[in-house]
Amino acid sequence: MTIILENISKSYDGKKVIDNLNVEIEDGKSYAFVGPKDSGKTTALKIFMGLEKPDQGKVSRMGDYKYPTLQSAYVSQAGQLNPKKNAIWNVKKAHRWASKGRAIEELNRFLPEDRQEIPVSELNEVEKRLVEIVRAFFVPADFIVLDEPFEGMDDNLRLKVLQHIMNIKGTRPLLIASRSEDGLDFARKIRMFQN
Repeated sequence: MTIILENISKSYDGKKVIDNLNVEIEDGKSYAFVGPKDSGKTTALKIFMGLEKPDQGKVSRMGDYKYPTLQSAYVSQAGQLNPKKNAIWNVKKAHRWASKGRAIEELNRFLPEDRQEIPVSELNEVEKRLVEIVRAFFVPADFIVLDEPFEGMDDNLRLKVLQHIMNIKGTRPLLIASRSEDGLDFARKIRMFQN
């Protein structure tokens, strides 16, 4: 299975954020959209997932598909957690078949139990990112799309999280948006520039 972003351009309020982007996303491979803030990384990911429409160009699918739509395990920059609920609730709510026990088991990789049981609004930004990442992998998905997943993490935690992601991604394509190339040697770099 291959997803092709062909001659993609996108503007907001007359400002072009993506200009003629061409990328082929293939099974089993990893891609890093790398560039400074406001260089179109998030927009490229959203176009890939079908959450945004390009002004020009097209997104094409090549290969066999069981379903008319494809799902992404998605970690957004803005976050998708319910701040009034705890980490366990947020992870469990990602999929109707998720159990509380499994949510706790996965969260235990990154968060102490006492931090799992307080409202997400009381977690620090890194802890919220960790909950987002655990939650994303509870969603049955064809792709893994992570927008600035390692923001604020030290090198040791970043490596631990990345190893976890690589262990459970399987043959699904992985797309990461990041301002830095550090630690992304395994991925094909797609460099994004401010226009």
